[in-house]
Amino acid sequence: MDNAVVYSLIAIVVLIFVIIVTLSGSSAKKVVKTKEEKRIEIIATYKLELQKALEPLKNNKEAQITKKSSMLKKFSDELSRNIFFDKNEIKEIILELVK
Repeated sequence: MDNAVVYSLIAIVVLIFVIIVTLSGSSAKKVVKTKEEKRIEIIATYKLELQKALEPLKNNKEAQITKKSSMLKKFSDELSRNIFFDKNEIKEIILELVK
């Protein structure tokens, strides 16, 4: 009888420990980005993508212009489907990418 009580107490302590660890692990905080941070991140991503696409064409200005134009159209289309940006913001982003 004495062993059963000890084992029961150990089981209860282990169960409480498992519950505490499980609950504390699930309360990890997510980092929420502000609209401006997300905008900066999107612009940086698009600039990097544009730079990578234009790098092989650095000796051919006409091909660069064609490629840049098509990529800006693609970016504009992607941004127009993004619910976080209105038309004015999209225009500002595209103008910043043109530079």
